[in-house]
Amino acid sequence: MEHPEQPRKRRRIGIFVMGLVLGVLLAAAIPFGFGQTAKKVENPTSDDLAKANELQEREKAVAAKEKEVAEKETELKARQQETDDKLNKLLAVQNDLKAKLDELKVTKTQQFNNLMKIYAAMSPSKVAPLLNKMEDNEALEVLQGLKTDQVAKIMPKLEQDKAVRLSRMLGLL
Repeated sequence: MEHPEQPRKRRRIGIFVMGLVLGVLLAAAIPFGFGQTAKKVENPTSDDLAKANELQEREKAVAAKEKEVAEKETELKARQQETDDKLNKLLAVQNDLKAKLDELKVTKTQQFNNLMKIYAAMSPSKVAPLLNKMEDNEALEVLQGLKTDQVAKIMPKLEQDKAVRLSRMLGLL
């Protein structure tokens, strides 16, 4: 995933390279009187030839740098597209998982409500032994799902230690 500073950094690098190119071109053009009327040189001196060769070398170097920058830019765009594609796929998977989780929550709620209807229809003497065999957290959920008058009838029928623990847990919530 691309860091938020990457596009800004790319722009800065591009501006720097373009500034460098312009600087090189200006530096090469100034010794030859860029913007002035051209003098007729009939016999170039060896110094003039050296400067001309240096200018050609600089132009080649600038062209090579420009080509390199263009290649890097193309590569960067391809990587950005690849990153964007992967991010989109990841977001789609995340949305799919969220939808499935929501479905599971609805199903669990429906199942719990059905179970509460069953326990509510049972007598307290039948529910208490079932709750005694459950973990405290599970039994607490069942008791919380029942009406207060039903819980009041079930609590005396529970094992004494379990009834005390569940009472404390119910009181803390």
